[in-house]
Amino acid sequence: MAKLYSYLSFDNAKESMEYYQEVFGATLLDRKPVDENMAKAWGISTDNLEDTTMHGGFVVLGNTIFCSDRFGKGEPFSSSVTLMFDFNSEDAEDVAALETLYKKVTESGAEIIDPLKEQFWGGKMGIIKDKYGLLWMFHAQPYSKFV
Repeated sequence: MAKLYSYLSFDNAKESMEYYQEVFGATLLDRKPVDENMAKAWGISTDNLEDTTMHGGFVVLGNTIFCSDRFGKGEPFSSSVTLMFDFNSEDAEDVAALETLYKKVTESGAEIIDPLKEQFWGGKMGIIKDKYGLLWMFHAQPYSKFV
């Protein structure tokens, strides 16, 4: 069965992965720099190849997110793309994890687009924009009703 993953491109994926490790608690970071042969084939400067990322990945709350450098191509993030962490509002540990992560991320300086608050459907939701312009939705819903 196929799986769907987020694949993000950054100006500097190595730096971005360090940010997500520090702020989002990302684990299992894996990064493969561009090697000299790839750089030559793609017309990328061979200076500082150790700081480049051909392919990388990390895990936040059990969710794998893949990434790479943009290499001067591609578009920056826009508000048309949002990543969502979904938690079970009927599970006290899940709610605590939601609130802890949201607090840590917002205290890091992320822009609050919509504060975390109770919603009419019986859950919670808040939206932030991280330092790279990527929108993250922190969401909790009663799984017995919706999932």
